[in-house]
Amino acid sequence: MNLRTITAKLKAFVAAAKALARGLFFKSQRGVEWHRLTHDRYPWVVAFISLAMVLVMLRIVFFILSPDGKRYAEMASKVNPPRYSAVEPMRGSIYARDGRPVAVTSPVYRLFFDFGHEALEPLRQPLPPKDGDSKQQAKREQILKLRAEYEAGLDSLAELMSNTFDLSARKLTKARLKARWKQGFDTKSRHCAVYPADVPYVQYRAFEQAEPFVIHKTGPNRYKKRLFSKLIYTENESRRVYPFGSLAYRTIGHIYDRTDGGLTKARFGLELRYNDLLRGELGEKLSFYNMGRYEQTISKPPVDGASVYTTLDMNIQSIVERNLREQLSYLEAESGTVVLMEVKTGKVVSISNLQRTAPGVYHETVNMAVSDMSEPGSTFKVASMMVALDDGVVHPNDTIDVGNGLWKYGGKVIRDHNAHHGGYGRISVAQTIVKSSNVGVAKIITRAYESRPDDYVQKIRNLGFGEDLKLEIDGYEKARIRKRSDNPDRWYNTTLGWMSYGYETQVPPIYTLAFFNAIANGGRYMRPYFVSEIRRQDQVIKTFEPTVVREQICKPETLTAIQEMLRRVVTEGTGKKARSPFVAISGKSGTAQLASGRGGYRDSTGHVRHQVSFCAYFPSEAPKYSCIAVIRRPSSQFSAGGGVMAAPIIRKIAESLLALEDPIPLDSLRRSSSPKAYTKEIAAGRASALLAVMAQLGMPTPRMPKDAGLFIAVDTTLHARSLPATNGRVPAVVGMSAMDAVYLLRKMGYNPRLRGAGNVVGQSIPAGSPAAAGTEVVLELGFAS
Repeated sequence: MNLRTITAKLKAFVAAAKALARGLFFKSQRGVEWHRLTHDRYPWVVAFISLAMVLVMLRIVFFILSPDGKRYAEMASKVNPPRYSAVEPMRGSIYARDGRPVAVTSPVYRLFFDFGHEALEPLRQPLPPKDGDSKQQAKREQILKLRAEYEAGLDSLAELMSNTFDLSARKLTKARLKARWKQGFDTKSRHCAVYPADVPYVQYRAFEQAEPFVIHKTGPNRYKKRLFSKLIYTENESRRVYPFGSLAYRTIGHIYDRTDGGLTKARFGLELRYNDLLRGELGEKLSFYNMGRYEQTISKPPVDGASVYTTLDMNIQSIVERNLREQLSYLEAESGTVVLMEVKTGKVVSISNLQRTAPGVYHETVNMAVSDMSEPGSTFKVASMMVALDDGVVHPNDTIDVGNGLWKYGGKVIRDHNAHHGGYGRISVAQTIVKSSNVGVAKIITRAYESRPDDYVQKIRNLGFGEDLKLEIDGYEKARIRKRSDNPDRWYNTTLGWMSYGYETQVPPIYTLAFFNAIANGGRYMRPYFVSEIRRQDQVIKTFEPTVVREQICKPETLTAIQEMLRRVVTEGTGKKARSPFVAISGKSGTAQLASGRGGYRDSTGHVRHQVSFCAYFPSEAPKYSCIAVIRRPSSQFSAGGGVMAAPIIRKIAESLLALEDPIPLDSLRRSSSPKAYTKEIAAGRASALLAVMAQLGMPTPRMPKDAGLFIAVDTTLHARSLPATNGRVPAVVGMSAMDAVYLLRKMGYNPRLRGAGNVVGQSIPAGSPAAAGTEVVLELGFAS
């Protein structure tokens, strides 16, 4: 075959290919030649195209495998390399015993302006003249309409932020906010904060229904998207939320704001104790560049954290904290603790630790219930008496002479609280507990154990004071009752006598409570615990059951005698302030001087500071709860005593629980002839806001006084009274919402500062007190029960 023949065949092939291509794309070009080619040479055409595709693919494969191909692949991987990153799990929740969350992870939002959005471009263009052509007139109308919507939207947004947040807390006003937004518009900022604070999910949903975000309906199934829905976008992340605010704060715990390698990290409390289960496990995702954009795929899904179900009852917690706070405020005390426990199980139902952080303001700062290593005082006499009775050293009806209330032992004088009245003289052994005689208990213990003090200490430890309770709160302390053999050089002639009535020992309040709980529980010593179970979704990971530490702490006859003594403490002894007409309470008061370092028991001002307590259980005949109340450093203007200071707290708690769990039928109560007996203020605040809320709830309009001012209080008879706001004196804001209280105080020139969440339950400066303008008034917020 010569060159001419080959050339001719190639020309024929090209012509045939052209004819075939024209026929494929243009129907009018399908002539005789096209039909001949598609019928006679179709298999050859298909084969040729397939072969060409195979050759191209083989060429690509060979190129990829060649050194050049590998070099280009390496270069491409460096330009947009695939990246592995962690996927954070959702932290598990913590729940109260009724299933309500006390710590939950919730999404929060930050709102940002995109001032570089194309929807705002017309506002940056010059406004066409009024006398322009129709096209210019239309453009002018469009710009003016957009400008009006934009400016009205900014006004609505500033008003929304002002009504939602306390702008003054961040030194902002509506005008300053709008100035910030204008600056963002001028610079075409694509990340300009609407407001520098997190927006909770519920609030974010409310924003969607408010101007300037709400979508307007323009017709059947037709809606108009607003301008600001385009301009504002959100960035969301998770935040730990504590719905009950400060209630049981140190026990529930808290977490750090920042994560540790993608996992949340706890600071204290149950959050810290169960952090490994609550935080979950990290997942993994792969981000890769594909066809001009990044895509993600989850290579390992995260494992969300487990949920912890506690023994805490938040209704009872509210009662406990309110009564403790009221008593601390009244006594001007430095701090206080209350723990409430179920007798049969050892479940801690409520625990409150309040520390004074400003005059009249208390917060949970330290979990003193499990960590305070102070001397317990006279509540410890019960343990000493139990040891003596169990050993047969004395019997309840034996008598002992305490004389004039002063007894010299080991070179120092032991004093009874009534020594200045001449003492008790000769009393029974049981009365040494009922009347809380230091001399009586010290004489009993020293006479029996002076030659063998370690036997006494070991028996005290066997009552539970030597146990490690293995509490779930990190940082808890064990009780310390030292023996002479532990360090003979520090065992003095006075040690045994003083130890017998609660000095020379260090006992956290929860140990004292566990001991009294055993007395109420028929001698069975239960381990206090805070968590009932741990779940991951519907699967129970671990269940915590009541744990018996000691089956019997003493002989049955000893227990009966001790229970009778504790009953008499309340009915005729130092705990009369705990006596209630509704519920029988048994317990023991305790008063101890607080050591002040090298100065002994006097502080720098020369005053002796005290820790007072009362530990009890109720009802006496069938104990359900045990409770301890401790008050530290009450004001020296009061006469210190656990029976008068701490006992009323337990009485109020016991009565409140009785009303909560076993309410008295209303028809059994005697009616008072005075209408004022049933009158209680139910709301206070700005008159306009209160009246609007009452109208919205369908309530009748209250009877307004003639001198009604800007702020009013409404009682249950729907009578309103004007709240006086005398210049120069701090107004009464307890019961108001935080917003109304802040408004009123600022209006009068004061500087309010908020602590907690809820309505105002306390104020650092009492109502009516004179105070200069600019004075800071700390408002304690909470949920009054």
